[in-house]
Amino acid sequence: MADYTSTTAFEAELQALANSYREHGLPVPPYEVLRIGEVGEVRKCMETLMICEAKGHLWKEHADPENGTSPLTCRRCGAEEHLRW
Repeated sequence: MADYTSTTAFEAELQALANSYREHGLPVPPYEVLRIGEVGEVRKCMETLMICEAKGHLWKEHADPENGTSPLTCRRCGAEEHLRW
């Protein structure tokens, strides 16, 4: 987690989140609030993926770089997850 939060990709995600607030005419929360929320989302996604892998899921990823998302489908049972990065 620490490695990811020090990347330019993570900073870009925070900027995109701030821009989303602006586009909707909402006040942009302080940087630290945005950061805490985004770290929580990333952690939640990682925990979910680890739990599912422990259950034996075989994930197939369909990355969508334009939207920063990755729909995941289990090749074994068809379970689906949607990750935002």
